[in-house]
Amino acid sequence: MTPYDRLELLATVADLYYVERCSQAEIANRLGYSRSAVSRMLTEAHEHQLIEIRINHPMQRVSQLEYALRSRFGLETVYVAQRGFLAYERMLMQLGRLAARSLDEVLAESTIIGISWGTAVYEVVNALSPRRLRGVEVVQLIGGLGKGDPQIDGPGVAMRLAERLGGRYHSLNAPLIVDNEQTRQSLLASRVIQDTMQLALRADLAVVGIGSVESSRSSLLRTGYLTAEELDEIGRTGAVGDICGTHFDANGCILDIDVNRRVVGINLRELLDGRCRVIGVGGGRLKAPAIAGALRGNLIDVLITDSNAAEQVLSMMS
Repeated sequence: MTPYDRLELLATVADLYYVERCSQAEIANRLGYSRSAVSRMLTEAHEHQLIEIRINHPMQRVSQLEYALRSRFGLETVYVAQRGFLAYERMLMQLGRLAARSLDEVLAESTIIGISWGTAVYEVVNALSPRRLRGVEVVQLIGGLGKGDPQIDGPGVAMRLAERLGGRYHSLNAPLIVDNEQTRQSLLASRVIQDTMQLALRADLAVVGIGSVESSRSSLLRTGYLTAEELDEIGRTGAVGDICGTHFDANGCILDIDVNRRVVGINLRELLDGRCRVIGVGGGRLKAPAIAGALRGNLIDVLITDSNAAEQVLSMMS
């Protein structure tokens, strides 16, 4: 049996067990294997990532907070998940499901979707149900990590989203932050990167994480793009958060600071000035200053967050 034939057999066994709901004994009788062999094949199918199991926990939204945020900031859509006792990682999964629901309402054929990277964005993509939409293009908005978890890196997230929608993806093969402005300009002058950025500026939708300058929640610190000292220095400039690596202050004003001049990716102001509908995803009390700044500056059109962050944002407004 060839490796391909083996994978086909494993997929068949998994389909019979999970989709047709046959018992392991029934599968064994149908295919001529022992029950223990069927059990081992199911395990092997999991190991080869032929099986994805999704448990749809019931989601409770907080309509009062959604209304308050929508009214206060003039947002198109706000989804607020009830946090309860969920750990941070589980909360991000809930936000991913809510953001996927928001995307479901607007996805159509020939849509151009821009995407950043990070755990929150990965959870959005992971929560989308697979489908086939003709002519969909997925474009990476900012440079990637190039190390760490490839699933949450820009190219991996873009590829996975394109696979989910039956579309094509366009990677931005560059780091997110480079050493100096000259290097950034050289990269952006590349024909390939220019083509990617031009497509990004035509995006109909963008799914972005809302980054924080709080050290415990900074993706840029965690991935090694910034040191703790550099992050502290950015905070001293008045920055409260970032979208697509571009830092802004408490009023949502994009800052003219060194790190912003070294980011390889979409010009955030140009993206916002276009037709793009920006979906921002972020939660937790520590993200509240960044979320509030993004809202004050009209940097996002749709907010997906949790009740802890929503309450904190509203208290900052009072």
